[in-house]
Amino acid sequence: MGGSVIFYTYGSTLELNGQQLTAGMLTADLLNLSPDEYMRLKKRMTQITDLAEEYERKRDIALWWKLNEKMDALCQKLRRYQVFRLLLDEDEDAFFSAIREITEQFSVFPAEGQAPTEEAQKRQFERVANQFSQRGEYAPLDLFHPSEADLEDGEAFYYELLRAFGPTRDAWRDYQKHLDRYALYLHDIRAFNETIRNFIQFSLSKLDHNSPEEYAKALYGFYNDERIAEKLIVNPIRNNGDCYTTHDAYELSYVPRQLPDGTVAICQEHVTDSLQALMKADFMLALNSGHNIRRCIICGRYFLLKSGVHALYCEGACPHAPGYTCRQFGSVEVQKELAKNIPKVKVKVTAFSRITKDLSRDAISQKDARKAKDYVRDLLYDALRDANISVEAFEESVSSENVYQHCGITRTANPRGRPPKQKAGEQS
Repeated sequence: MGGSVIFYTYGSTLELNGQQLTAGMLTADLLNLSPDEYMRLKKRMTQITDLAEEYERKRDIALWWKLNEKMDALCQKLRRYQVFRLLLDEDEDAFFSAIREITEQFSVFPAEGQAPTEEAQKRQFERVANQFSQRGEYAPLDLFHPSEADLEDGEAFYYELLRAFGPTRDAWRDYQKHLDRYALYLHDIRAFNETIRNFIQFSLSKLDHNSPEEYAKALYGFYNDERIAEKLIVNPIRNNGDCYTTHDAYELSYVPRQLPDGTVAICQEHVTDSLQALMKADFMLALNSGHNIRRCIICGRYFLLKSGVHALYCEGACPHAPGYTCRQFGSVEVQKELAKNIPKVKVKVTAFSRITKDLSRDAISQKDARKAKDYVRDLLYDALRDANISVEAFEESVSSENVYQHCGITRTANPRGRPPKQKAGEQS
């Protein structure tokens, strides 16, 4: 295990490359990599693999240069998603830059005739080391207690060696490790995204109550029902070798450490080569923390919920009405259209109007209004899914009296209408 991915978990937080993230954020973001976009990335990776095989046969440095440009472009595409912005940091750019320089520099020479002798390699190594070291001689890194500066210097020194020695066989072997890593990224994206989308659509979204225990029960059934597993979990027979694994291989340690915000915690340190392992740790930690991931019915994007509400809309920009969020648009425009044909939705719209009117009269606070509307929205979600709940029963459940009592809201009595006229002779 090379341990190319190291991350920490504590509480409901996942930390990757010094970035503290609420559990579930990485998953919600990566799920928005659409199947169409994935196929474009997969096609690009296939072109890269074909170029690598052609280079193996011909040893034409121009092919390596072309291959490197496509790899750099693939890296930039993946960085549209937060997990890859953290995994593929500036060191990735430095590596591609070094390879670009050496493949441009040596492209006019025949590959086999330019390999340096062992003595020449030794002199070249000493020259680069002496130039790189500030003290005139190369000082080896402390491998057991490397500082951040040591690690940065080590990477920089490696890139200098690449430029000095050129496109050697060792350099190509290192490059092949990058190719293998990107191929695994694409494999894991396919396996994770398709499986977790199915879990959200066919299990999580069907729950009557949202809680960590209910999430765990749903996942247990999803993993252990053979019929579900065969159809909804990505397996190698159905998906050309791609496979979602229910168990991951990585090293786990408990370490006390200082966090980026200055606090100290006992953390779980995970060391792995698998993107799947990282993403599943993020998603399962989210479920254990009571977080949920839903898909917005307006824009179709996945979003993270930190509470158990049955939200239908995200807080992102609405594609149909610039200047409004999907939640704002869905709560007004879409609900008005639905209310024309669905009596229960019409009852919900009326209940919202009562709450809004109380807010405008300062009878309830903004916070109370939001709480009351969330509760009415949850009741509507249940009423639409249960045909046994009549329109009359739903209307009674969303009356102001019942909603305010359930939410612990006390309406402030304010004078209404015009003040009474003063009688003749009375003083104001």
